[in-house]
Amino acid sequence: MGTQVVTGKLCTRGPKGYLEVPLETTVTSGTQTEVKTDSTFSVTSQSVGIYAERQTLTGGWVSAKTGIIYAAIINNGIVRAVIPITSRTAGASGSSDMVVMNQITLNPGDQLMVDCYD
Repeated sequence: MGTQVVTGKLCTRGPKGYLEVPLETTVTSGTQTEVKTDSTFSVTSQSVGIYAERQTLTGGWVSAKTGIIYAAIINNGIVRAVIPITSRTAGASGSSDMVVMNQITLNPGDQLMVDCYD
């Protein structure tokens, strides 16, 4: 089981206006892992429910080098929304924004969970 860097972004709108949530976390393939905000942009890595509290999720994407099995916003074991996934090849950088079908309002406790494969 190797490691991969999962990147992406979530698009939200709400009390803070239009807000893009930058994502980046190193994950171990074959293990469900929480993807947090990219500390380069958000100072510290945070769960998406904390960073974008009370914002409505409208779109975004999550990407990994070889592939992602799933990406979902989960709170207390309940899947609240499924996030579009993409796979990067050697020269690609990800994807453009895609619509999230279940446009939920993010709350503290919401976590973006992913599982990758090599």
